[in-house]
Amino acid sequence: MVNNTGNIFELTSKQVYFFDLDGTIYLGDSLFQGVPKLIEVLRNTKKKFFFLSNNSSISTEDYLKKLNKFNLNINRENLILSQHPTIDYLKKKNFKKVFLLGTQSLKNEFRHEGFELTEENPEILVLAFDQELTYKRLVKAAYLLQNQDIPYIATHLDNRCPTEYGYIPDAGGIAALLYKATERMPKVFGKPNKEMLLFKLDQLGIAPENAVMFGDRLYTDIKMGKEAGVPTCCVLSGEMTIDMIKSSNFKPDFVINGIWELLSEFNKR
Repeated sequence: MVNNTGNIFELTSKQVYFFDLDGTIYLGDSLFQGVPKLIEVLRNTKKKFFFLSNNSSISTEDYLKKLNKFNLNINRENLILSQHPTIDYLKKKNFKKVFLLGTQSLKNEFRHEGFELTEENPEILVLAFDQELTYKRLVKAAYLLQNQDIPYIATHLDNRCPTEYGYIPDAGGIAALLYKATERMPKVFGKPNKEMLLFKLDQLGIAPENAVMFGDRLYTDIKMGKEAGVPTCCVLSGEMTIDMIKSSNFKPDFVINGIWELLSEFNKR
């Protein structure tokens, strides 16, 4: 347990629990200890819980498959992903033809949602966490941004993604490459956009102070919670360290070593 600005026992009294995924619930394909039991406890105590992720490298359907390989019995209602508000925006603005910098998994989701994916005369460029990115497609995107003044949006702009072996470049890194060539940055829809939390709380009719956001990134998870008025807890199982927290402008209300410490607090009740 790490020293906190609030009483750690407060974390067990919330009505809604928001969890980041990468670095908070798992690293790569390794689930952190205690997660299945924690989900069981939340269900048994009638708590609402949701998994949030900026990682748009896989579709909603593939996220469900991944989580349920861990026997968590999650359904779509438990997921809030960065592609969800992005797709919602595209539909509201009536965009049909999309140049998507994304994986095949995400492309399948966009096609399922009714979009035409094309490199020829697209109406908008959408940047996601493209783990299958080629230099050829990066060049094509750079030309579009310079020569056609095309609208440009991103699912999220995380700088890096934690894995079992270290960090890898995330969508923010790809955006940085394009910025160096085009001096353009996208409109962003994922974390730290506070609406990723507030829209769900509005649906539930629950005040922000009665929820809590768990995450491993100060500049997305913790910043989002702060701006939404939701108490925040930073876990040290992903990207952040104590020294990074001390030097940051985004101070969490609580800091724990990992999500297993939340389970320990529930077990004390």
